[in-house]
Amino acid sequence: MSMVFAHAPVILPAVLGLEVAWAPSAYAPLALLHASLVARVVGDLAGVPGALRWTGLANVAAILLFLLDTARTRLRSRRRSHV
Repeated sequence: MSMVFAHAPVILPAVLGLEVAWAPSAYAPLALLHASLVARVVGDLAGVPGALRWTGLANVAAILLFLLDTARTRLRSRRRSHV
């Protein structure tokens, strides 16, 4: 998933024709994705029963945050090009 996050500004224009500007906020979903992965490994090694469920939800949250951030930067870049 981190590779999808990293390559979206290149892939989306090529595949969908949507120009997506990069923004520093793109690091937030990436950080959440990696933090949830570390928590999943630690929780599994420590035998924490609910770790899989909570870290899975954090992964979903990271993907949703990525989609929202990509849409936000897309709309922002679109508004700037019309001004």
